[in-house]
Amino acid sequence: MARPIRRALWVTAWAGDRSVQAGVAGASWSVAGTLARGLLPRSPLQQAVATGVVATAHYQLTATAWSALEALASKPGARPTLRASVIVAAGAIAGGMATSAATSPVASRSLPAAAAGTAGRLVAFAGLAGGAAACWEELLQRRLGLRPGLDTTLVPAVATGAAVVGFSVAMRARRAHRYGLVEPERHAVRSADATTMIKAAGLGVASAVGLSALMVGEQLAARGLERLGAKALGRDTGALGSLLAHGAVLGAMGTSGVIGLQRLTSVVERRDDIVEPAYPMPPISPNVSAGPRSAMPFASMGKEGRRFVLMALAPEEITAVTGEPAMSPVRVVGGYESAPDVAERARLTVQDMVDCGAFGRSTICIGVPTGVGYFNYTVAEALEYLTGGDCATVVPQYALVPSALALNRTRDGEELTRLVLEGTRDRIATMPVAARPRVFIIGESLGANVGLDTAMVPGGASGIPVMTELGVAGGLYLGVPFRTQLWNIWRANPEAVDPAGLLVQVSDPALVPALPAGQARHLMVVHDDDPVSKFGYSMVVQPPWWMGPAATRPPLVPREAKFRPITSFILATIDLLNGMNSRPGTFA
Repeated sequence: MARPIRRALWVTAWAGDRSVQAGVAGASWSVAGTLARGLLPRSPLQQAVATGVVATAHYQLTATAWSALEALASKPGARPTLRASVIVAAGAIAGGMATSAATSPVASRSLPAAAAGTAGRLVAFAGLAGGAAACWEELLQRRLGLRPGLDTTLVPAVATGAAVVGFSVAMRARRAHRYGLVEPERHAVRSADATTMIKAAGLGVASAVGLSALMVGEQLAARGLERLGAKALGRDTGALGSLLAHGAVLGAMGTSGVIGLQRLTSVVERRDDIVEPAYPMPPISPNVSAGPRSAMPFASMGKEGRRFVLMALAPEEITAVTGEPAMSPVRVVGGYESAPDVAERARLTVQDMVDCGAFGRSTICIGVPTGVGYFNYTVAEALEYLTGGDCATVVPQYALVPSALALNRTRDGEELTRLVLEGTRDRIATMPVAARPRVFIIGESLGANVGLDTAMVPGGASGIPVMTELGVAGGLYLGVPFRTQLWNIWRANPEAVDPAGLLVQVSDPALVPALPAGQARHLMVVHDDDPVSKFGYSMVVQPPWWMGPAATRPPLVPREAKFRPITSFILATIDLLNGMNSRPGTFA
């Protein structure tokens, strides 16, 4: 006679919880969606992280949802019977899928409808996972007499998830065959050498271990809260107690994430505030910030600002390339730490323009930086070569952290840029007409966001006419981000913000229509596969405009990829990070 398998009591208690089993099933079937192609290839390491994060999220949400359903299926202080579990699971599946189907036609236009549809899908999947767990428990433990353990609880849960994974992969292959593959050589995950694959495998194992630790930790925390509740009430809290406990743990996880992000921002900001050994001393040129004629503190402009003023081209460098006489270009950085007040920082920036000779040049470029205070030096140098040094590039800094951490500071950036433009316009108005420089604005990525939305005046007139009123002759906006208010309005109704038709968008600079000599416009360059322009926070629950029916998708967007709440958002976030990871001198 075979000896029965010995199982630790804590394993039995943990694995026997149907919420855990439902969560494991949800985590298992979420893996298939993470293997879909995105806008850009992911590294093996990124794929491992994406899979771990998505699986973790689906575990927690599915476990919590099934706890809620069990609470509905049971009396206070009791656990649901098999019949009650199956009935509530069937109702959840039917109701959830009906809600998803009803909201699907308007989900792309209505965030509440999209959220309702996502909730419906989640409830339906939780019903499927929890109902399957109840049936597995009845079959393996009550009918066959097997004791609860990993082999009789979580293994069936994984099998349930694997069945859904197989169906999802088959359907994606069918869509690819039907609609064709856009750029078939572009895979979901980039190829890598053996070392990278070993690292990815290690990270995958670490993600799995981390997920397991999180599941155990979540369960221990929830059970601890249940025991506290039962002790306080003097009786078993039942399924309702489980629901409240899982919900409390989920809320604590969200709060911890917010606090962690705030601390990360503070750490990164302090890390950037260093003086690099290669750039230890202020510049000696009188035509740049922190130079002999400038009052702008060298320490106020961060690492990127110090690099920018010290790398200004000399006249002889320009002449060596163009073969023409040249003058010293002006570079001004409005240091983020020069003043805590935006208005005062703008005033100091305009004064530094005066001190460094910016108004003595024929072209003034307001270079709106990214969050870290960086303005692309290749753009600045191109302008300096093309003008023979007869230009001034002005960089007003609104933050000193990476763009992903500076999203809450763009309003300050817009106000700062607007005030600098106003000061520049007013100064130019005092000059003789023949000596007045032309003013342009250039922004890349988050700088394009701030640059365009400078024209969106709170409570006042908005749009390109504001740029004209500020004295801006034209602008260049590279990689316009998804969150740019003016761009989003312009896509839906161009005349609302650009009645004169001065704003143009192209996917490739080679497609820019020619202009008569002396004329200027506002040009946006947005690539079809640029994740910076296609990301969106609403992708957690809502399909974006570019993931509609396969035949309507922009070029380079995979047609076989299906929108999946949460999963598509995580993959788009990785695409966004890859899209922002540009290297000077490297062009895609």
